[in-house]
Amino acid sequence: MTGGGQRQGRTERPTLAELQQAFQAAVLGTEDAVLSHLRAGARAGRETLFGVYRSAYAGRLVGVLRSEYPHLAAYLGDGAFDRMARGYITAHPSQHPNARWVGNRLPEYLADECVPRAHPEFAELAALERALANAFDASDSPLLTLQDLADVPPERWSDLAFRPHPSAARLDEAHNTLAIWSALKEDATPPPPCREADIVHLLVWRRDGRATVRRLGPEEAMLWDEAARGVPFGRLCELAAVFDDPDKAPVRVAGTLRGWLESGLVTKTASAAEPATVRVTTG
Repeated sequence: MTGGGQRQGRTERPTLAELQQAFQAAVLGTEDAVLSHLRAGARAGRETLFGVYRSAYAGRLVGVLRSEYPHLAAYLGDGAFDRMARGYITAHPSQHPNARWVGNRLPEYLADECVPRAHPEFAELAALERALANAFDASDSPLLTLQDLADVPPERWSDLAFRPHPSAARLDEAHNTLAIWSALKEDATPPPPCREADIVHLLVWRRDGRATVRRLGPEEAMLWDEAARGVPFGRLCELAAVFDDPDKAPVRVAGTLRGWLESGLVTKTASAAEPATVRVTTG
């Protein structure tokens, strides 16, 4: 009891773990409690000294974002990108030990910001760059081939479902973001941003070791989205028949499937109940 009373009479020193936690919170900019445990320097106060450390950390994260979104950085320009990135880091402090994921929420941040509402292509460009980076890092899986399908009995085709490659992702964009990205990729002057007459359907995946993107027509986008949800071949033909000329629907679906196989977009047959790729919509 006496010992307990003595401990109540003085401030207990924090443990190493508590100091580390407080230091991390201060670096991330959420609180400054750790400053009371730091010594002032001969020529600068503790706030100034720690501010240098905090600024260096934020600068490092800005550099990570710049490398993850190089075309967005080129499109915005150095100053504007730096201000945007620091605002994002403040709003979404890094929660992952791997810096690769520090910018994972940047497209959503840009879409929610009041200033970029005048420039919605910012969020779309970020979403495209993130999808390409994710496609490059995605796991691999054995590809389904035309020969694999040739071995399937005709009576099973109607119930045959397909699994997209793990790197595949779908995006819908409302602006000429793909043209902007393509110009930036070639170090050319991007076209002025404008809203497209119709939604632009994009498919991103890794092909031959390289992340790539291509535009889809409305019917192919519909077929991909349904196939990615596990809809079997027979049902895809029915949907295509409603979409366009019903007499040629099976031929169109078969041709589309062949293109997917040749592009390395399908990994294996799967049951219709198994989910597949993630669909991302922006704009």
